Amino acid sequence: MDRIDRISDTAARLDAAARVQEQAAKGQAAGQAGSFLDTVAQQAAGIAGLSSVGEVAQTQPVSLEHMLRAKYPGLVYHVFDASSSYWRSRNDYPHYLLYQEELDTAALENWRPSGPNPAYEESNAIRKLGSIPAGKTAVIIHPKVQERMEREPEYAKEILSRIDAWFTFDILRNEAAMPGITARSSRSIAIGEDGNIANVQAFSQPRITRSESDQEDDEPDFWELRLSRHVYFMELWKKRQIAHSMQVSQQFAAAGAAQAAKLRLAELMDGGGLAERLGDTVAGVPVEEVFASTRAEVWGVPFPS
Repeated sequence: MDRIDRISDTAARLDAAARVQEQAAKGQAAGQAGSFLDTVAQQAAGIAGLSSVGEVAQTQPVSLEHMLRAKYPGLVYHVFDASSSYWRSRNDYPHYLLYQEELDTAALENWRPSGPNPAYEESNAIRKLGSIPAGKTAVIIHPKVQERMEREPEYAKEILSRIDAWFTFDILRNEAAMPGITARSSRSIAIGEDGNIANVQAFSQPRITRSESDQEDDEPDFWELRLSRHVYFMELWKKRQIAHSMQVSQQFAAAGAAQAAKLRLAELMDGGGLAERLGDTVAGVPVEEVFASTRAEVWGVPFPS
């Protein structure tokens, strides 16, 4: 198993191990606590499931859905075209429907807004995401990709690798900003007709993030929206933590976890094979641009103009 597979394997098990890790963190002193990711890796060792893309796919034929379900408990798998730009530009897009097993895919494919774009914090669709249990994963595959994977098992492995790579990257960048957020998070990803990542989304309580492709000139810049939402929910998160009187030992553990996540994130982005696995673009944005925006958000590196 290579370096990115090991890190991807850890990330794939975060949902199942998060509660165990969270309980362990409460009983650890600051000087004894390991990083969030290291603790999860230790706890994940005993969890049922397969540890790498190669191990999952040794027995043939194995579908992408089967391989994903082996790695991601609580998976919901759909086949339809989820490349709609409304996913990215509208605060009233019903993302919460993606996590339902029974879904009218045609209705979602043809979804259109019925009025002005509501404010992010006032969107009923955003609020409904709060009903989605933590740890839920939704994967949406374009029908043409599904057809090709059924003919070409190796292509299914390639798509699995791409999905794993994105989830690993997104988990690490979120943990770098807010340690422990994975334990209360769920996420979704849509693979487009060309096999690239068409849309992605992750949410938690109370913070929600989305990634997005290029927008029209008269629309707000995505990264500005992401920053404003990040600031807004960071303030909510801070108030919540203050209200609950976070213990000093937990604060130290969180700081250590954030540093560990940053180190692993940097390792993957700087020659760790992540870019190759993610493909050319993520939601229409070149991968290197996604990396640049992540460096700006996590390390404060100026974003190229």
